[in-house]
Amino acid sequence: MTASNRATVCLGCAAVLAGGLWTANGASVRWHIIANGSPPVAFALNPANPTTTNGITFVAPTDGKGGINDCFASVVNGNPAITVDVTNKTIKVSFSPPLTNVACPLIVLPVSGVEGEIEPLSAGTWVFEILQNHYTVGVTEAPLLLSMQALTNSSGFQFDWPITGDTFALEFNDSLALGNWQAVTNVPTTSSNRNTVQIEGDSGSRFFRLRRL
Repeated sequence: MTASNRATVCLGCAAVLAGGLWTANGASVRWHIIANGSPPVAFALNPANPTTTNGITFVAPTDGKGGINDCFASVVNGNPAITVDVTNKTIKVSFSPPLTNVACPLIVLPVSGVEGEIEPLSAGTWVFEILQNHYTVGVTEAPLLLSMQALTNSSGFQFDWPITGDTFALEFNDSLALGNWQAVTNVPTTSSNRNTVQIEGDSGSRFFRLRRL
């Protein structure tokens, strides 16, 4: 979404100009339990074609590496870890050195491959790396659905927008003819993958926008 392609929401004499994304790059990984007895042989994403508002789950093969449970797999192969490099758009799963001095339970719950979650990513082509394997992940930019509503028993307004793969700053201006945009200091709260900000109203007109950082 470019600066010239913005969604506008109006209520009363307030307006919202939107164009950008929030950043959220948390990720986790663990050994994949083989539910049907067959290790994964292909890299898989859910959703298969993620957008900037999607959290992503994945399964990736480990070229036969595994064990009778996740503890034995880590003793032989090491613990899996994941890093997300937002600058170079890479996601890498690596393994620690094999664990030592660990007493594993004799529970048969076979694992092979890894699985995990990644929070929304920015738009573009990402590369997922694990062992000697490299997979391409395309993330498309989703429309930014920004909403605004009047607060009950208050003169204020509530703004909310989805968590996505880049970072936004909420700003205001008393006139679109002026270039003096100022940052809203209210800190957004996060719930159900959306950011929410409440702002007290006044008797004049004021314009708001979300600026990509």
